[in-house]
Amino acid sequence: MNVNELMSREPRAVRIGERGDAAARVLWETDCGIAPVVDAAGALVGVVTDRDLCMASYTQGRSLGEIPVTTVMVRTVRTCRPDETVAAAMATMQQAQVHRLPVVDARNLLVGMISTNDLVRTAHSRPAALDAGAVLKCLAQIGAPRRAESASPVRAGKAAPAAAAAPAPRAAAAAEVPTPAPAAAPKAKAKGKSKGRKA
Repeated sequence: MNVNELMSREPRAVRIGERGDAAARVLWETDCGIAPVVDAAGALVGVVTDRDLCMASYTQGRSLGEIPVTTVMVRTVRTCRPDETVAAAMATMQQAQVHRLPVVDARNLLVGMISTNDLVRTAHSRPAALDAGAVLKCLAQIGAPRRAESASPVRAGKAAPAAAAAPAPRAAAAAEVPTPAPAAAPKAKAKGKSKGRKA
């Protein structure tokens, strides 16, 4: 079985000149966690995820409408070809520990996306075409804990988004979150009367 038999075709993409809010809109409208980024010719230049957008807004202290996609997207992206075998695509997913791969043609033009959801659905509906055990092994490898040196945004061949190149330490960031004030003590109720609390 080849990738073109189960990939999603004509995926929604973000243009390289757009900003983070445009990427968020694509993710929201397509109910997806990743969007490919393409140039004017439709060639793949990167990908952006919902997590990339969230972390960029947090670390930069700006709204998504102020953040160019080029400063958020991952530029070094693992891809596959439509004529590759599904087994080869699964091997790439396992090695890179990613749930989705953009599918590009010989000119690097975006033609589709393949995801672990596509693999699971196919293994369920067409077990003779795709072994469920192989898919399970792929998912287990993707979900395995990453090595310490791969825990940063630079992992499995992916470049770190510029916005998160030097994030604040987790403990320091947590310390900046204001502690909520203690709730005021409830007032004494009049004898023989009770009031329900509003939701």
